[in-house]
Amino acid sequence: MMNEQLNISAQVQALINDIENAELNLAELPLSEHPKLPQFNRSIRVLDIDAKSKQQFISFSYEQVLKDKETGEEINISLPAPEWVVYKDTWSYLRDHNNNPVEQPLAEPKDEMFVDKVKVPSYQYMLWLLKNSKVGFTELLASYLDEFVKTHKEELDKLS
Repeated sequence: MMNEQLNISAQVQALINDIENAELNLAELPLSEHPKLPQFNRSIRVLDIDAKSKQQFISFSYEQVLKDKETGEEINISLPAPEWVVYKDTWSYLRDHNNNPVEQPLAEPKDEMFVDKVKVPSYQYMLWLLKNSKVGFTELLASYLDEFVKTHKEELDKLS
């Protein structure tokens, strides 16, 4: 043990135990029930992130996880995992402190539309949010996951 020469207090030992028992995935985020498997809680377990700063590219490696609602036991069913990437040409909506998209008036209003949402480059926005402590890592993943799920819902809901 690396701390055996120290007289560790119960409070610090509890913290060390928490650290040692932390799950080894990067995050596990809740997902809506699978339409054909409503008896299970479903989540996305983020396993790896491959970020390339010069190319402005992030690839998320993940798996869909099902857990029995009664027992909490993980069920071994292979579900699809479509590619989840954020890259240079991906755009995100700029969000305010309540996580709502920021709207601004259009320079030249069209029809009934006088305002639209402000878009920013996703990769740079992710970095800016993290570096400026605007959002925690898990919250950042959750907001990007939310957008990813909206776009890929049909594919995620398939049964292999």
